[in-house]
Amino acid sequence: MISISKRTSMALFSDPKDHYSHRVRIVMEEKGISSEIIYTDVNSLEDELLQLIPYRTLPVLVDRDVCLYDSVVLMEYLDERFPHPPLLPVYPVSRAQIRLFIQRVEKEWSTLFDSIFNKELSDKEEKKARQKLRSYLLSAAPIFKEKDFFMSDDFSIVDCCISPILWRLPSIGIDLREEAKTRPLHQYMKRVFTRDSFIKSLSELEREMRSL
Repeated sequence: MISISKRTSMALFSDPKDHYSHRVRIVMEEKGISSEIIYTDVNSLEDELLQLIPYRTLPVLVDRDVCLYDSVVLMEYLDERFPHPPLLPVYPVSRAQIRLFIQRVEKEWSTLFDSIFNKELSDKEEKKARQKLRSYLLSAAPIFKEKDFFMSDDFSIVDCCISPILWRLPSIGIDLREEAKTRPLHQYMKRVFTRDSFIKSLSELEREMRSL
């Protein structure tokens, strides 16, 4: 069992195959944050820690006497605590737009992906969810033609949310063959998946999900 008692350094309690945990690990690697990554699941956490995370979900970040949960909160906390390189824009309007992009990813991409990945649906429902997610991905493909990253010339927190889902597509039976329509998305994936921070962020289980 894992405890936070007497912990003096930052630690991330992270599921080795969950995309919410993965996104936080990408942020850490982008910023070169020295932290202990503890691969675990909620059933292996001490009651001491579970009492501080009401929804019994990972990732959880312990930074000395601070315990934080929710991946978006964690990413923003790390971006503010370690400001270089910035993963959120400086200007309030741009920051708000980034947050809206993330919210859209959560409601459209993440919800569908989770229901398929966690085997929560009947075969018929799963097929529909897979088709719907695929439709979202295809409709977003032209966006990646304009900029190197999602709606931006710079890698941001939105990319940290999107890329773990894209990496896991083979594990839920979605194969986006490279053709004219999907080429911008494939080029985006190649840029992100070969990024040093992304490669270093992968757990052993995640490395097995697809090849670089």
